Amino acid sequence: MMSGNSSVRRGLSLIPAAPVSIAFALAACLCLQSCRPSDDDLRRIIRDEMGSAGGREALSSAGVIGPYSPAVRAGKFLFVSGQIALDPGTGQMRQENIGVETKQVLDNVMRVLRSAGYDSSDVVSATVYVRDMKNYVSINTIYAGYFREKDYPARVAVEVSALPKGANVEIAVIAYRNR
Repeated sequence: MMSGNSSVRRGLSLIPAAPVSIAFALAACLCLQSCRPSDDDLRRIIRDEMGSAGGREALSSAGVIGPYSPAVRAGKFLFVSGQIALDPGTGQMRQENIGVETKQVLDNVMRVLRSAGYDSSDVVSATVYVRDMKNYVSINTIYAGYFREKDYPARVAVEVSALPKGANVEIAVIAYRNR
């Protein structure tokens, strides 16, 4: 028999247990376990959604500046690594102004999308990293031109202290093709 000072381990926290509530908690856990999908069902659901027949494929490119892939296809999803304003023709940063830099970043994103058979209409989420939020309006104006109005992807914009190669903006996207 448990005393009123004992505890039951639940998740990562300890909850004080009373003798009467232990049986109730055990019964509730058993009921919840039988009502939720099994681990195998969850794996099947995730595998189906990710299009397991397609597997996982890293797209390679000689133009990357580190140990990463420009994009990874997982089923119908394409995860595009953050792109900065590296001109693919010269390997130099395009930073004449924030507008030119943002345009080069988005051109790079679109190039990676196209190389995998996707386009801007397939983008479902974007993460924009900026070194100075004072540039946000300019970045936003250029960004809007790359996506269809009323069909913009979900987006997060984050101010950061530094980006690779002294970039002022970096954009990563996730695309999904249901075709």
